[in-house]
Amino acid sequence: MSHRLYLGNLDKQVSEEDIKQLFSERDLAVDNVQLKAGYAFVDCQDQTTVDSAIDKLAGMPHIFVLSP
Repeated sequence: MSHRLYLGNLDKQVSEEDIKQLFSERDLAVDNVQLKAGYAFVDCQDQTTVDSAIDKLAGMPHIFVLSP
């Protein structure tokens, strides 16, 4: 089962590869990225990865992170 993370307030020029690189640089595994205009859904394999992503990405300029 995949766990979804919402990234909001993204620049319209952010690409799927940019998001994957952002996660990779922080040792966070990503299963899938669904990129829309200004936001993205990122699927991770487990809740631990989602929690870690929230901690590592929180407070970054232009990124709003929300987990259900």
